[in-house]
Amino acid sequence: MPDGLLVVYKPIGCSSHDVIAKIRRMYKVKCGHAGTLDPMAQGVLLVFTGRALKLINFITPEHLDKTYLMKVTLGSTTDSYDATGQVTETFDGPIDFSNEQLISVLRNFVGSYEQVPPAFSAIKVGGKRAYALARAGEEVKLASRKVHVTSIRLVQDFVANDTRNLLLRVHCSRGTYVRSIAHDLGQKLGCGGHLSYLLRERVGKWAFTNAFPFWKIEKGLDFSQTESFIDFSEILPFPRLMVNRECETKIRNGLPIGFKDISKVEGDHLHEDQSGLVQIISEDGKLVAIYGPRKKSGQPGKNQAKLAAVRVFPENEA
Repeated sequence: MPDGLLVVYKPIGCSSHDVIAKIRRMYKVKCGHAGTLDPMAQGVLLVFTGRALKLINFITPEHLDKTYLMKVTLGSTTDSYDATGQVTETFDGPIDFSNEQLISVLRNFVGSYEQVPPAFSAIKVGGKRAYALARAGEEVKLASRKVHVTSIRLVQDFVANDTRNLLLRVHCSRGTYVRSIAHDLGQKLGCGGHLSYLLRERVGKWAFTNAFPFWKIEKGLDFSQTESFIDFSEILPFPRLMVNRECETKIRNGLPIGFKDISKVEGDHLHEDQSGLVQIISEDGKLVAIYGPRKKSGQPGKNQAKLAAVRVFPENEA
C-alpha cells in the first residue's frame, strides 16, 4: 500500500479510532489521523499512511482549518454539549427572538477569542482523557484555549417536532470545539441549546465530496488510485524545489544547498529571505527532503548555502 493521505468519510456511530483500526486491519498498513471526529459526527477524517505519518507535524494549523455544517437544537442543554449527553436543563418558555437578534448574537462568535472546551472531550487531564473523568462523575475543569472563527453563517432557522433548530455553517481554526459554540450560543440566546447534528465538510483543502466512504474500507477496496488518496509527495503545501540527480545525492546526505542547486521552483515564489519550509523534489517528482533557512555563518560567499536540511526521507525508509 503506498504512502500518502487518505481522505475518509467517517459515518455516524463509529469513532476516529475505529476507522484507524479498520484500515490497519484491512490494509496491513501503519496509519494515524490528524484531528478526532466525534462518533456522533460524520464527514472528513484525514488518515495518513506509511511514511506520510512523518509529515503530519509539518502541516501548519492554518492549512488544517475546518468547515462544519452543524445543527443546534434550542431549549435544552446537555452535559456533553451534544445530543449524546444527559439533559441538564430545559427551557419552558417561548423561544422568541428575531432574525436580526440572532445574527447579532452570531457575530459574537466570529474572530479570535478564548474558548473553554467541553468536559466530555479527548483532552488529557493528569494523564487521563477528560471524557473518562466526566463519565466517572468527577469534576473536570479545562483551561480555555485561543480559537479563531473565520465565519459563522445561518443556513436555516426552522421548527421540527415543536423544537426550534438552527442550521449553521462554521469555518474555524483547528482545535475549535463546535459543541462549545452550540452550548454558548444557547446561553447567549437565553434558552439553552446543544449540538444535535454535525458534518465536517472540509479540513484544509480536502472536502467530503472527494472522501473515500467507510463502507468501502470495510470491504477492503483499493483506494490508492482514487481522488480520495493523495500521494506522499503531493501532501505538503510548501513551495517545491526541483533538483537534479547530482544534487539529490547531496541532499540525501543531509548537506546544505544553495540556489544554484535548484533547477525549478513550483508554488509560491522563493525569496532569499524566505522564512518558511520548502520541499525538495527529485527529477521524477518524488519528495526527497524538507529544507528550511540556514543560519547565517557571517562569512559571505558567492556560493554560500541558503537552505539546510530539516528532514530527509531515505529512498527505502519504512
